Amino acid sequence: MKQRNRSEYRAHLPKALRTPGGTVAVRDQKIPHTAILRVMETCADLPINLIALYREKVLPQQTRTIRLLGKKSAATIIHTLLGYEVQAGYKRIQCPDMVTARYIRLFSELGCHSVKVPYDPTVTAAIIPDLEAAVENIRRGMSEIFPGNPKLQNYAIRRIFEIVRRQLQLP
Repeated sequence: MKQRNRSEYRAHLPKALRTPGGTVAVRDQKIPHTAILRVMETCADLPINLIALYREKVLPQQTRTIRLLGKKSAATIIHTLLGYEVQAGYKRIQCPDMVTARYIRLFSELGCHSVKVPYDPTVTAAIIPDLEAAVENIRRGMSEIFPGNPKLQNYAIRRIFEIVRRQLQLP
């Protein structure tokens, strides 16, 4: 059953996919997600190098590790008397300010198991617009590559987020 669903996603793929950053060849009716991500990262119009932003601007700072739900799900920010909470599934994470809540929500929606949060909220405030823009550009890029096919768009977004999660875990 699972094979049928995958082939359904890949039905009628062209020989080459036009991405915002260039063209990616398709072989054996398999979508080259890693190549698509790599081409889109080098594009000047859509700066989506999420992994480089995280490694260059967050990891050199003093950080604390926050454990997240660990699966891709919608996360909401709840305003409470003591600050903010990010709710993803059954898990609630308390945050002192809105910027930290947005940061944690972004990585919760990506499906990360844990994330490093800078102690300095000004660092988080400086980087969160770029991170949110990177995730939005991934979604927009997939809708441009696979126009009119929302199932294939969602499938490609899930796979690209999986690649991003894997690369964020590496030291």
